[in-house]
Amino acid sequence: MDDVKLDNKWVLVRVDFNSPMDPSGNILDDKRIKSHLDTLRALEDCRVVLMAHQSRAGKKDYTTMEAHARSATRLLRRDVTYVDDIFGSHAQKAIKSLIPGEVLLLENTRFYAEENMNRTPADHAKSHMVKKLAPLFDLFINDAFAVSHRSHCSVVGFTEVLPSIAGLLMDREITALDRGLKGDEHPAVYSLGGTKVDDSIKVIEHVLQRGGADKILTSGVVATVFMMAAGIDVGEANRKFVEDQEYLEQIPLATRLLADYPDKISIPLDVALNKDGKRVEVSVTAIPKDLPIADIGLETIVDYSKELKDARITVMNGPAGVFEQDKFRLGTSELLKAAAESGYSIAGGGHSVAAIDQLGLESKFSHVSMGGGASITYLSGEPLPGIEALKSSARRMRKA
Repeated sequence: MDDVKLDNKWVLVRVDFNSPMDPSGNILDDKRIKSHLDTLRALEDCRVVLMAHQSRAGKKDYTTMEAHARSATRLLRRDVTYVDDIFGSHAQKAIKSLIPGEVLLLENTRFYAEENMNRTPADHAKSHMVKKLAPLFDLFINDAFAVSHRSHCSVVGFTEVLPSIAGLLMDREITALDRGLKGDEHPAVYSLGGTKVDDSIKVIEHVLQRGGADKILTSGVVATVFMMAAGIDVGEANRKFVEDQEYLEQIPLATRLLADYPDKISIPLDVALNKDGKRVEVSVTAIPKDLPIADIGLETIVDYSKELKDARITVMNGPAGVFEQDKFRLGTSELLKAAAESGYSIAGGGHSVAAIDQLGLESKFSHVSMGGGASITYLSGEPLPGIEALKSSARRMRKA
């Protein structure tokens, strides 16, 4: 945003206000709205129009942006006016009537069918949304890192026809995640858990190839797959779970990674099993056939925690176990506490962020990413369409 003059401009900003909501339509957690405040405050001399979405079709919380406008008004301490239209005559009239300093929030972008189609920026630029709105603005800002892994209309379409830049939140996200990827600080330790095994394996392969990680600590279902890859009998119940999640095909990839990086990837020494709601800890060599793994064990917690505390940089993604249940929260909570003591700590993924909130650790982490799917996609080395579109726009602006 420092690269352009902003005063008195007509600015269209893609934000991510997607928030958990109760059945009455009240926002339960306004963290994502708060995350954009620095960007919005920097635009206080502009006419600002915000585009955002809430949930997706078929979900119970798929609703209008009215509550989000109220929440943004309270947090920004400036009126954020909601209009129940995206690009029709009602929206256009409201936009044209803005004066410098005013902020308008348009209707849920996902109410428009073409928004959700994965198309190229050039194709999206031909949509009714872009054709109707783009002529009203001087500048497009993408501040929605969390949806930039999707090639949706409001994310990439305007970059083809308007000067387009990254917002302050987008800038922070990229800067922090790049610090985790670069491998300039050692030891660098990644802790990868949860159930998204395919995504985690992509991250592991990418960061180890780059030399960006000294140690990968596996937990959750990610660890189960790596234990199976190492020839450990995880029991029929856990094997069946991996099969049901369609992750058996990840085992050969995990086997290859263990062979290529034998000293870099750690698997648990012991695990906590769920036996009728009770926590039962056993060595990974003594897992019975009928009990599910629900957490890492105490010996592993001690081992992993030391690695994290001693690290110059840590990257956390995914819980170590079923942290929603009290008996199986220990691994997740202890690893997050240990990571918070490292030199520079990064956390991403919806479940990790939820656990950090529950533990009150947010202020102790150097960076908590607002992008769940986007952050793990970025760490895996895959290009994010929203960021690639900004790069293309920047190249065109520099030539011009």
